[in-house]
Amino acid sequence: MNAMLHGRVAIVTGAGRADGIGFAAARALARYGADVVVTGRRPDLSMAAIHEVGVGPNDLEHRAEELRGPNVRALVSRLDVTDASNVADCVARTERELGRIGILYNNAGIIAGAGSFLETTESAWDLQYRVHVQGAAALCRAVMPVMIRGGGGSIVNMSSNWAVRPRERSSIYASNKLGVIGLTRVIAIEHGRDNIRCNAILPGPIRTTINDSRVRRMSAAHGVSEDEAREMMAAPLALGRVGRPEEIAEVVAFLASDMSSFVTDVALRVDGGEMEGL
Repeated sequence: MNAMLHGRVAIVTGAGRADGIGFAAARALARYGADVVVTGRRPDLSMAAIHEVGVGPNDLEHRAEELRGPNVRALVSRLDVTDASNVADCVARTERELGRIGILYNNAGIIAGAGSFLETTESAWDLQYRVHVQGAAALCRAVMPVMIRGGGGSIVNMSSNWAVRPRERSSIYASNKLGVIGLTRVIAIEHGRDNIRCNAILPGPIRTTINDSRVRRMSAAHGVSEDEAREMMAAPLALGRVGRPEEIAEVVAFLASDMSSFVTDVALRVDGGEMEGL
């Protein structure tokens, strides 16, 4: 095992789905020696009309058990990033049981209110902002004092290539993911002297459950098969294919490690070389 993260403690939000980017990142961090807290929120049945990234009652424990090993500890935290007290409790418990937190990966996300701009609702705008921007900010505010006391750390925030190359019907999502980049840059500028690095990842299309739901919508909208819809999605990419969660996870591990010790204030596209607009 490459132990470049041995002795580090990481919190990964939105890590409950076995095929998701969050758990792929948790797995990569653990493989490189970090102790990991896997977090996710329970499904909220009142939000059935949106693509909620909640997890089942036993999913998080299953994910943590997959990570545990002779040199890796893993904790479970049922975390709602929009609840400040819940966030504070998660951070306090992590420090108490695992030690100083040196890595934070803000991956928790939600898709709500996709549609033309004039069709969007105030509630959908509010929900996405509370999860993507306020939620990430809440984790940063809670974790950063721990990092400062311990001599520094690395924060990786999940944005999207839609932040810089938005699509139709994505006004809420694109706006909030652009907000994540702004948050990332301010933290990097204000706290570089505290030895805290902060970077954002802008993924392109990645093969996950949520992305598969987008493929199904494209398939229905264009009257093509799901394989054809996936080809349509990959067509603008230089690599000509959709990415894998593990390909984002390795970038997270790189940004969390000393291999990127002079990298901060970066919004890094990991999108297979999207050619549109070049």
